[in-house]
Amino acid sequence: MSKQNSAPSDAIRPETLMTELSIKKDAYYNDLHYLEIEAQTDSEGKAYLTEEQADQVRALRKHVKKTGKRSGFSNNSIVKADDSNLAKESQATTSETEGDVYVQPKNPTKQFDINNLMRSAAELKAREIAMPDLVKRALADKMTLNDLPEDLQQKVSDAEEAANPKYTPASVADTLLAQYRSGS
Repeated sequence: MSKQNSAPSDAIRPETLMTELSIKKDAYYNDLHYLEIEAQTDSEGKAYLTEEQADQVRALRKHVKKTGKRSGFSNNSIVKADDSNLAKESQATTSETEGDVYVQPKNPTKQFDINNLMRSAAELKAREIAMPDLVKRALADKMTLNDLPEDLQQKVSDAEEAANPKYTPASVADTLLAQYRSGS
Protein backbone atom coordinates (compact mmCIF):
# COMPACT_ATOMS: atom_id res chain seq x y z
CA MET A 1 0.00 0.00 0.00
CA SER A 2 1.42 3.34 -1.07
CA LYS A 3 1.30 6.51 0.93
CA GLN A 4 -0.61 9.32 -0.75
CA ASN A 5 1.07 12.75 -0.86
CA SER A 6 1.60 15.50 -3.34
CA ALA A 7 4.73 14.51 -5.23
CA PRO A 8 7.91 16.40 -4.30
CA SER A 9 9.70 18.30 -7.04
CA ASP A 10 12.43 15.64 -7.24
CA ALA A 11 9.96 12.74 -7.53
CA ILE A 12 11.08 9.94 -9.83
CA ARG A 13 8.31 8.20 -11.74
CA PRO A 14 8.62 4.41 -12.25
CA GLU A 15 8.55 4.72 -16.04
CA THR A 16 11.39 7.26 -15.96
CA LEU A 17 13.57 5.05 -13.77
CA MET A 18 12.78 1.89 -15.76
CA THR A 19 13.76 3.70 -18.98
CA GLU A 20 16.94 5.10 -17.40
CA LEU A 21 17.98 1.66 -16.16
CA SER A 22 16.72 -0.22 -19.24
CA ILE A 23 14.65 -2.62 -17.13
CA LYS A 24 11.14 -3.97 -17.40
CA LYS A 25 8.34 -3.75 -14.85
CA ASP A 26 9.06 -7.18 -13.38
CA ALA A 27 12.68 -6.29 -12.63
CA TYR A 28 11.65 -2.88 -11.28
CA TYR A 29 9.06 -4.28 -8.88
CA ASN A 30 11.34 -7.15 -7.84
CA ASP A 31 14.02 -4.56 -7.05
CA LEU A 32 11.57 -2.54 -4.94
CA HIS A 33 10.52 -5.69 -3.11
CA TYR A 34 14.15 -6.73 -2.53
CA LEU A 35 15.01 -3.25 -1.23
CA GLU A 36 11.82 -3.15 0.84
CA ILE A 37 10.89 0.15 -0.81
CA GLU A 38 7.27 1.14 -0.89
CA ALA A 39 6.48 3.57 -3.68
CA GLN A 40 4.38 6.55 -2.70
CA THR A 41 1.51 7.99 -4.68
CA ASP A 42 0.70 11.61 -5.33
CA SER A 43 -2.72 13.25 -5.00
CA GLU A 44 -3.57 11.96 -8.50
CA GLY A 45 -2.80 8.37 -7.48
CA LYS A 46 0.40 8.19 -9.57
CA ALA A 47 3.35 6.29 -8.07
CA TYR A 48 6.72 7.88 -7.48
CA LEU A 49 9.98 7.32 -5.66
CA THR A 50 12.09 9.83 -3.81
CA GLU A 51 15.58 10.58 -5.14
CA GLU A 52 17.06 8.53 -2.28
CA GLN A 53 14.87 5.52 -3.13
CA ALA A 54 15.75 5.85 -6.83
CA ASP A 55 19.45 5.95 -5.87
CA GLN A 56 19.00 2.68 -3.98
CA VAL A 57 17.44 1.06 -7.06
CA ARG A 58 20.26 2.42 -9.24
CA ALA A 59 22.88 1.04 -6.86
CA LEU A 60 21.14 -2.34 -6.79
CA ARG A 61 21.05 -2.39 -10.60
CA LYS A 62 24.82 -1.70 -10.69
CA HIS A 63 25.33 -4.59 -8.29
CA VAL A 64 23.12 -6.89 -10.40
CA LYS A 65 24.95 -5.84 -13.56
CA LYS A 66 28.30 -6.58 -11.90
CA THR A 67 27.42 -9.83 -10.11
CA GLY A 68 24.38 -11.11 -11.98
CA LYS A 69 22.27 -11.35 -8.82
CA ARG A 70 20.66 -9.25 -6.12
CA SER A 71 21.99 -11.31 -3.22
CA GLY A 72 24.97 -9.84 -1.45
CA PHE A 73 23.76 -6.29 -1.98
CA SER A 74 23.40 -4.13 1.12
CA ASN A 75 20.92 -1.28 1.00
CA ASN A 76 21.35 -0.11 4.58
CA SER A 77 22.72 3.33 3.77
CA ILE A 78 23.50 3.99 0.14
CA VAL A 79 24.47 7.60 -0.38
CA LYS A 80 25.47 9.39 -3.58
CA ALA A 81 29.06 10.67 -3.41
CA ASP A 82 27.89 14.26 -3.85
CA ASP A 83 25.04 13.94 -1.33
CA SER A 84 25.05 16.38 1.57
CA ASN A 85 24.32 13.46 3.93
CA LEU A 86 27.88 12.27 3.34
CA ALA A 87 29.22 14.67 5.95
CA LYS A 88 26.79 13.27 8.54
CA GLU A 89 27.96 9.75 7.77
CA SER A 90 31.68 10.56 7.93
CA GLN A 91 32.24 8.34 10.94
CA ALA A 92 30.88 5.36 9.01
CA THR A 93 33.03 2.90 7.10
CA THR A 94 32.94 3.63 3.39
CA SER A 95 34.22 2.13 0.19
CA GLU A 96 34.09 3.90 -3.12
CA THR A 97 32.90 2.19 -6.28
CA GLU A 98 32.19 3.94 -9.60
CA GLY A 99 31.21 7.24 -7.98
CA ASP A 100 28.87 5.76 -5.38
CA VAL A 101 29.69 5.39 -1.71
CA TYR A 102 28.30 2.41 0.16
CA VAL A 103 28.02 3.25 3.83
CA GLN A 104 27.38 0.70 6.55
CA PRO A 105 27.34 2.84 9.71
CA LYS A 106 26.87 0.00 12.19
CA ASN A 107 28.66 -3.34 11.99
CA PRO A 108 30.58 -2.55 8.79
CA THR A 109 31.70 -6.18 8.43
CA LYS A 110 28.19 -7.61 8.81
CA GLN A 111 27.40 -7.06 5.12
CA PHE A 112 30.14 -9.49 4.08
CA ASP A 113 30.13 -13.26 3.89
CA ILE A 114 33.72 -13.67 5.07
CA ASN A 115 34.21 -17.11 3.49
CA ASN A 116 32.99 -15.98 0.06
CA LEU A 117 34.95 -12.76 0.33
CA MET A 118 38.18 -14.55 1.23
CA ARG A 119 37.63 -17.09 -1.55
CA SER A 120 37.02 -14.32 -4.10
CA ALA A 121 40.11 -12.45 -2.92
CA ALA A 122 42.20 -15.64 -3.16
CA GLU A 123 40.92 -16.33 -6.69
CA LEU A 124 41.76 -12.77 -7.71
CA LYS A 125 45.28 -13.08 -6.28
CA ALA A 126 45.79 -16.47 -7.96
CA ARG A 127 44.74 -14.93 -11.26
CA GLU A 128 47.18 -12.04 -10.74
CA ILE A 129 50.01 -14.46 -9.94
CA ALA A 130 49.24 -16.81 -12.82
CA MET A 131 48.59 -14.17 -15.49
CA PRO A 132 52.23 -13.44 -16.49
CA ASP A 133 52.92 -17.17 -16.95
CA LEU A 134 49.71 -17.62 -18.94
CA VAL A 135 50.64 -14.70 -21.19
CA LYS A 136 54.18 -16.10 -21.62
CA ARG A 137 52.66 -19.47 -22.57
CA ALA A 138 50.34 -17.81 -25.11
CA LEU A 139 53.24 -15.83 -26.59
CA ALA A 140 55.43 -18.93 -26.79
CA ASP A 141 52.65 -20.84 -28.55
CA LYS A 142 52.53 -18.19 -31.26
CA MET A 143 56.31 -17.90 -31.80
CA THR A 144 58.35 -19.63 -34.50
CA LEU A 145 62.08 -20.38 -34.64
CA ASN A 146 62.64 -17.09 -36.50
CA ASP A 147 61.12 -15.11 -33.59
CA LEU A 148 63.84 -16.37 -31.22
CA PRO A 149 67.09 -14.47 -30.53
CA GLU A 150 70.18 -15.95 -32.23
CA ASP A 151 71.54 -17.58 -29.07
CA LEU A 152 68.28 -19.44 -28.52
CA GLN A 153 68.05 -20.40 -32.20
CA GLN A 154 71.53 -21.96 -31.82
CA LYS A 155 70.42 -23.90 -28.72
CA VAL A 156 67.45 -25.28 -30.65
CA SER A 157 69.74 -26.27 -33.54
CA ASP A 158 72.15 -27.96 -31.12
CA ALA A 159 69.30 -29.88 -29.49
CA GLU A 160 67.92 -30.96 -32.87
CA GLU A 161 71.38 -32.13 -33.95
CA ALA A 162 71.88 -34.07 -30.70
CA ALA A 163 68.49 -35.69 -31.09
CA ASN A 164 69.09 -36.47 -34.76
CA PRO A 165 72.85 -36.84 -35.28
CA LYS A 166 74.24 -36.73 -38.84
CA TYR A 167 76.26 -39.80 -38.02
CA THR A 168 74.71 -42.96 -36.72
CA PRO A 169 76.78 -45.58 -34.91
CA ALA A 170 76.42 -47.82 -37.96
CA SER A 171 77.71 -45.15 -40.37
CA VAL A 172 80.67 -44.37 -38.06
CA ALA A 173 81.42 -48.13 -37.84
CA ASP A 174 81.30 -48.44 -41.67
CA THR A 175 83.73 -45.51 -42.06
CA LEU A 176 86.14 -46.91 -39.47
CA LEU A 177 86.01 -50.41 -40.94
CA ALA A 178 86.63 -49.03 -44.45
CA GLN A 179 89.68 -47.07 -43.17
CA TYR A 180 91.04 -50.18 -41.40
CA ARG A 181 90.63 -52.37 -44.45
CA SER A 182 92.30 -49.86 -46.75
CA GLY A 183 95.22 -49.66 -44.35
CA SER A 184 95.00 -45.97 -43.77
